[in-house]
Amino acid sequence: MPNSNSPGFWSSSLSEADAISAGVEYSQLQLSQTGDLYWVEQRPNEGGRCCICFELESQPGVHREITPPDYSVQSKVYEYGGRGWCLLDDALVFVNASDQQVYRQGLSGACDVIQVTSQSNTRYIEPIWDKSRNRLIAVEEIHADAGVINRIVAISLSDGSVEVLVEGADFYSYPVINPQGSVLAFVSWNHPHQPWTSTLFSYLDLTSSELDGPTPIAGHNSEEALSQPYFSEGGELYVVTDRSGWWNIYRCDLDNHDLVSVEKESCDIISAPWQSGLTHYAEIASKIVSIHHKHEGAEVMLEGVSLVPEFNYFKSLVAAGDWVCVVAAAKDRLVSVVKVNTVTGQVRVVTGGASPLLREDCSLAKPMSFSETSSTCYGYFYSPANSQFSNGDGRTPLVVFLHGGPTAATYPVLNMKIQYWTQRGFSVLDLNYRGSSNYGRAYRNSLQHQWGVVEVEDIKSAIDELVELGFVDKGAVFVRGNSSGGFSALSAVYRLDCFAAAASLYGVTDPLVLDGCTHKFESNYLHWLIGDPVAEKSVYRDRAPLDNVDQINCPVIFFQGEKDRVVLPEQTREMERALKERGVRVEAYYFSEEAHGFRVSDTAEVVLREELRFYQAEIPVRLG
Repeated sequence: MPNSNSPGFWSSSLSEADAISAGVEYSQLQLSQTGDLYWVEQRPNEGGRCCICFELESQPGVHREITPPDYSVQSKVYEYGGRGWCLLDDALVFVNASDQQVYRQGLSGACDVIQVTSQSNTRYIEPIWDKSRNRLIAVEEIHADAGVINRIVAISLSDGSVEVLVEGADFYSYPVINPQGSVLAFVSWNHPHQPWTSTLFSYLDLTSSELDGPTPIAGHNSEEALSQPYFSEGGELYVVTDRSGWWNIYRCDLDNHDLVSVEKESCDIISAPWQSGLTHYAEIASKIVSIHHKHEGAEVMLEGVSLVPEFNYFKSLVAAGDWVCVVAAAKDRLVSVVKVNTVTGQVRVVTGGASPLLREDCSLAKPMSFSETSSTCYGYFYSPANSQFSNGDGRTPLVVFLHGGPTAATYPVLNMKIQYWTQRGFSVLDLNYRGSSNYGRAYRNSLQHQWGVVEVEDIKSAIDELVELGFVDKGAVFVRGNSSGGFSALSAVYRLDCFAAAASLYGVTDPLVLDGCTHKFESNYLHWLIGDPVAEKSVYRDRAPLDNVDQINCPVIFFQGEKDRVVLPEQTREMERALKERGVRVEAYYFSEEAHGFRVSDTAEVVLREELRFYQAEIPVRLG
């Protein structure tokens, strides 16, 4: 058995609880007319509860929580949610997690919460304030016997009544209204598309006594995905489209429906919109400030100048007056809310941004690319970092992290779950395989009909190069993934013979079963990822880990929520049984209160602790 000086067995004061408790997330920033800043915190130590916090412009450094303990601000529209609240003049409205209804809350005094909507089997997302009509405009989702219906509605703030404004498409997102209250712009799309493959950008004239229906502006073909429309204070309309191959910003002329490029960059301004209501750019003093996603790290750019170069990850950008506020993170500090004065250059961390590890104990992300034949993939490599121990010959155990989605992305920021591994002598590769966001439309689309194939090729090319470089021990390579990343991890272990063990966190084991039971948002996604499940049934079987159990020879550990309706627990149990029948070492942990994606801190601690123990049993003695 390797001793405590062996990589993979180093001791560390960074406990499972420490790694999880550092995972507070910030999102959904909004600025009031007086410069007060509001944001949403998602707290793992409160079971993933989301609450609105704020800092008054007149009291910098003083933070308050406004959401009462019995409420959580979280929309479940499209299952992945997104922006669930907005500011009014002297109040705010939010979507409550437990019933998905809209509530109103005052900003001062008793801050009493009053229910606005009472619609059964209905959810709401992206509320915006239509001030002149004393109403909200939001995306509504009705779960009826005939199926799920999505539409844009107006909600009266006087009596909670609901009026349909736009319907007929399968999905809607990003309703925005101009300052005059006369025009509503939005994005829609239909099956079989996803919001990152093809969308339609339209507007609705709100001044007509009888709504004539929306007018399409752009996105009439399947080669363009538009997102994040935005009205400036002066009434100019902008939108992001990937028609150039990159998600860039365009100005829209409503008279002739022309889109004119504002800033043409060979980088993506936004990421794949898995959630609704994201904000990655704004106008300030008639200038565009925007997030530029690059492999080495993102930047917030204003007229060619990087506003906060000490950070390299950003989301939820808002601007008003001289201020730009953004959620930010860096290689050596946790996610934070940052406020930047564009005149003075002053940068202030409002909340978060801690550096919980000493510099010598912190593993910094190293951007890498891996090529095999004509294809290239990208990832971030983390070497072991613990000042109490030495790497010896430099070859260490490797854990390959695979993000979910699969059309999502990972970023070169301080992730304490990764540091948990590097503290113990593991190297980590956080892989943005082909199909990931932030590398342009062509890279994102390279996964079409190739899920379960191209990312496995990328995993192999990355491992081969890291072994060749002498970074890792080829006999101690582990792979893990959550959701679709779990499918890719399981696909890798039956297609490749290079793993000491693998972990699947609520991972897909049978895509045919998933196709038959998944929710509306993703109900045609597998057609794009693999093919038609009827015409291409043999392809589905060829790629299902459950149908290829006889080719899996390395140990596998599973973590599964019993309330998961995306990946059914029965799939994981069947995979577990099949592996055990073959004599493969397998363990499985089922969590009665978890669904798809673990939100309870105790669960996340169990996952880290048991996954580490499981891998340690497979590390070759020669590393000792």
